[in-house]
Amino acid sequence: MELSKLTLSPQVTSLSYAMASLGASLMDAHGPTKDRSYQLARKHFEVCEREEDCANLMSIEALQACILITCYELRGKGLARAWMSLGRAIRLAQMMGLDRMDADPGSNNAPKFQQMLPAARSPLELEERRKAFWVLFIIDAYASVRSGNPVAIDQAKVTTTLPCPQSIPEPDQAPMPSLNNAKVLYGTDYLSSFTGVVLMVSLYRRCSTHVELSLDNESAGSGSTYSFWEHHYSIDKDVKACGDALMGTEDAQALLQDEIALALSLNLSAIDICLHEAAIVKADKDGLPKALITECNSRCGEAAMRIAEKVSLIQKSVQPKKTAFRQMNIYCLWPVCKAMQVLDRQLSSVTGNAQMADTIGVLKLLVTGIEDLEDVSGHWMDSISHIVKRLEEMDSTGVKTTEFGV
Repeated sequence: MELSKLTLSPQVTSLSYAMASLGASLMDAHGPTKDRSYQLARKHFEVCEREEDCANLMSIEALQACILITCYELRGKGLARAWMSLGRAIRLAQMMGLDRMDADPGSNNAPKFQQMLPAARSPLELEERRKAFWVLFIIDAYASVRSGNPVAIDQAKVTTTLPCPQSIPEPDQAPMPSLNNAKVLYGTDYLSSFTGVVLMVSLYRRCSTHVELSLDNESAGSGSTYSFWEHHYSIDKDVKACGDALMGTEDAQALLQDEIALALSLNLSAIDICLHEAAIVKADKDGLPKALITECNSRCGEAAMRIAEKVSLIQKSVQPKKTAFRQMNIYCLWPVCKAMQVLDRQLSSVTGNAQMADTIGVLKLLVTGIEDLEDVSGHWMDSISHIVKRLEEMDSTGVKTTEFGV
C-alpha cells in the first residue's frame, strides 16, 4: 500500500488506515483491503497508546482514528470490540476537554485529570475539534440503542457549541449556540444536516432519560417526584418542532436526494414511537382514561406508517441511491425495527380481513427493507425474528396480503 512508503507519525498513519478500512467496508470489491487496513489502523493507534509520554495519543488525529475504528467495528457482527473502542474514544475526548470547549472561563466543573490539547492555531483547527466531539456524541447514542445500555456522555455537562455549517465560520457569523439554545437555529441557514443529526440524537437522549426516570419513579413508589406528563409533552413538542425545522413538508423527492435528511426523518419517527410507548405504559398503570391510551397507540401507528413510507421510497429509488442508503444502514435499521414492533402489536388487535391484509403487507415491506439495508451484524434481524416467523406462519395458512404502496 502507498502509505507504507511514507514516513508519518503513528496517529496520522492510524487515521489514514482507518479511513481506508471504513471506505473499503462500503465497497464489496475491497473485502481484503478493509480487513488489512483495519488491522494496521489498530496497530498504529496502539503504538500511540504505548508511548510513555502520550504525546502522539493526545492529538486530534489519534482521536479521529479511534472514532473511525469504532465506526468500522460497529458495522461488524460483534459489539464488544466497538464498545471498548468507543469507551477509549470518549475518555480521550474528555481528557482533551472537547466536551467543554466553550465553557465559561470561571467554570469549576472540569474533571481533575486532564490532558488538554495545545491552543488551536486556526479557526479551521478549532472547528475540526468541535466536529470530532459531535461525531462521537452521535456514535455514543447509536451504541446505546444497539446495546441497550445508557449513553456514556452526559448531555447536561456538554458546553461545546454546535458545529458550524461550513468548514470554518464566516467572518461576520455569530457564534453557534449551545445544545440547550439550539432552537435559535430553526428557520435559519445555519441548521445544517450535521447539526440536525446532533439535535435528533439529543432528543433521543432526552426520551431515553425520560423513560429511565419514569421506571425509577415507579420503583421509588409514592415518594418520588418525577413529573412524567410534564416531561412527556415537553419532549413531544420539541420532537415536532425539530421535525418541522429540519424536514419541512417532507417532500418525497427532496428526501430521496438527501440520505441524511431521510435518516433523520426515520429516527425522529422512531423517537416518537418510544415516547408514546412509555406514555401507554404509564397511562395504563395509573388507570387513566382509555382515550389517552388510544391516542398514544394512534401516534405510534402514525409514526410506524411514516417509517414504512420512507422505506417504500428507498425501495423504489434507483440503484445508486439504494447503495447510498445501504451505506448508512446502521442509522436506519433501528427505526425500521421499531415500526415493525408497533405494527406487530396492532396485528394482534385488528378486526377484519382487509385491515389484517394491509398490516401484513406493511410488515412484509419492512422485512424486505431490513434485508435490503444489509444488517451485517445480524442484531436487528434477530430482534424481529419472531415477527418474521409469525408472517411465515400466516403465509402457510393462506392469510391474504395487500402489497403496500400499490
